[in-house]
Amino acid sequence: MPVRFGFANKDPMQPDDAITPVQIEHSIDEVWIGEELDQYYNYLDYHFEEGGIYLRARVYLDDPRTATLFGPFESRQSSKVVTAPSIREAVEAYLGRRFHKVVQR
Repeated sequence: MPVRFGFANKDPMQPDDAITPVQIEHSIDEVWIGEELDQYYNYLDYHFEEGGIYLRARVYLDDPRTATLFGPFESRQSSKVVTAPSIREAVEAYLGRRFHKVVQR
């Protein structure tokens, strides 16, 4: 079966996604103490936006079955948390179909 964007073709029995990420970003953060690597973080950030509302989900690649959801926020540039249950539920559904565990922060 062909694979697109890391996922197998859509199962016709699954509902369509009400929202999809506007960007998926891969990052690596390293914390060095002197010449020694102390901490290493390899992760994907899934960015969701709708009507200006922003949510981000982070998946650490050493635990790729768990997504941690942050937001909803007033905008991508803001840390002000807002109430947006419909977009939050749509993002949770998207993540729930792809990850074993979704944690809200």
